[in-house]
Amino acid sequence: MLNLANRSILNKTFLADGVFSLITGMVLIVDAPPLAALAGPAISPIVMAALGMGLLLWGAFHLVSARKGGPNIFAARISIGGDILWQIGSVTTLALAYGSLSAIGVGLIIIGMIGVADFLYFKLRGIGQTHLKAAA
Repeated sequence: MLNLANRSILNKTFLADGVFSLITGMVLIVDAPPLAALAGPAISPIVMAALGMGLLLWGAFHLVSARKGGPNIFAARISIGGDILWQIGSVTTLALAYGSLSAIGVGLIIIGMIGVADFLYFKLRGIGQTHLKAAA
């Protein structure tokens, strides 16, 4: 059993992001054609599957980084940078392809942005706590 009581917020966030990314990645790969159809003509099944593959890699990175009391500061910075890039990519997609997205497609992108923003918030909070502990 995984004991979460003694883990830092940053470590718990990495575990949660890893598991969520792996599950979401698998769903995007397995259900790429119907999800792409729901999202609208701007998103092809190939794009959906590619996002899924990227999320599998992202999830594995987070789970590996969270092992043995991790993540280290370098992994945390990569993760935070990736979350910021996800937000930028999502806003760019909405701006450039809004007319080709269905309401469900827009909603899925916004839900994804909210989820990533939550992970980003807890990663930043976790790094802040790590720095406070190191300074004490």
